[in-house]
Amino acid sequence: MLSALLDACGSKNNAQPQIPYAPVNLSLSLAAQEYAPLRFDNGAVTIPVKGPAGNGGVKGVIVVRQSASTFLAFERNCPYQPYDACALVSLDRNSKLFMRDSCCTSQFDLKGQVTGGPTPLPLKQYSVSVQGNLLSITN
Repeated sequence: MLSALLDACGSKNNAQPQIPYAPVNLSLSLAAQEYAPLRFDNGAVTIPVKGPAGNGGVKGVIVVRQSASTFLAFERNCPYQPYDACALVSLDRNSKLFMRDSCCTSQFDLKGQVTGGPTPLPLKQYSVSVQGNLLSITN
């Protein structure tokens, strides 16, 4: 009984609010100059909320190329206190080998996994498909 009570208290204190839902429906031409970094492994670009052909999530999307056939797309809204105005994940300007939220100092690798900071949650990931030079990102 005491254990159940302690577990209930612990889960309340550790609960993180969910990132709000926002539609994601982006189509990117990998041939376009603005997406040139996606032509190389570990290349990454940031897409604003209003993308070129649809909506781009809550605070935008970061797209990472792992290999010629594998791309990942992540919500830029940091999962730690996502309702804070400054909860925004960006590519690290110096190394571009990871992403960070300058507000809470959470860090993420290029697979969206936590590498530092207070967040216990990885970045929210979106579905990606590739057909020729067209990259589609949806939720």
